[in-house]
Amino acid sequence: MLSRRELIGKAAVGATTAALTLSGARTAVASARALRAATDNPTGGPADDRDGRHAVPPPADPPPADAAAISSPPPWALLSPLGAGSVVAHGWRLVDLGPVEDGSCVVTLQNRRGRSHRVHLCRNDGNPQGIIYTRRVDLVVMNEGYGDLPTEERLAQAVAELAHVIAANEARARDRVAELLPHAERLRRFAAAAPPAGGKLR
Repeated sequence: MLSRRELIGKAAVGATTAALTLSGARTAVASARALRAATDNPTGGPADDRDGRHAVPPPADPPPADAAAISSPPPWALLSPLGAGSVVAHGWRLVDLGPVEDGSCVVTLQNRRGRSHRVHLCRNDGNPQGIIYTRRVDLVVMNEGYGDLPTEERLAQAVAELAHVIAANEARARDRVAELLPHAERLRRFAAAAPPAGGKLR
């Protein structure tokens, strides 16, 4: 027959064992819940992120290589000694020279009546598109004629004189010429982004 002390001791041992068993069961349940939450949420965010509010967004796609265009200051070294306001020939003056953008720079010529024409300086890759060209530079008159409209004679002579000036400078300004693209290449890269009548490329 067990004494009262032995009976109390056995009861205490049993209670401790039950408590440990219950604690282990709770730990196992918690571990199972954590494992299930991690499996259900592959983004690695909070376990209750069922609606994706805390999901990590995918990395953005890099811009296409062709979208990047060279942009640099106007290559005045190609037109030396001409400057803004200089008379080129036959009443046509040099009004402005734009920066290198989208593979070319724009020379703006204006006559005594205030009529202006743009001449794009592009790189001559051996297949020039302009009315006149030098060894390294193609001079394309941008009259939105798509190569079908004739260029008036005095303007053509002014552009020819401009070409003579460029021919005298292009060997010393090779780095600036290298920033230009052939006209056909410019059309391939940028024509889709240009407005139909915006004159950006033509």
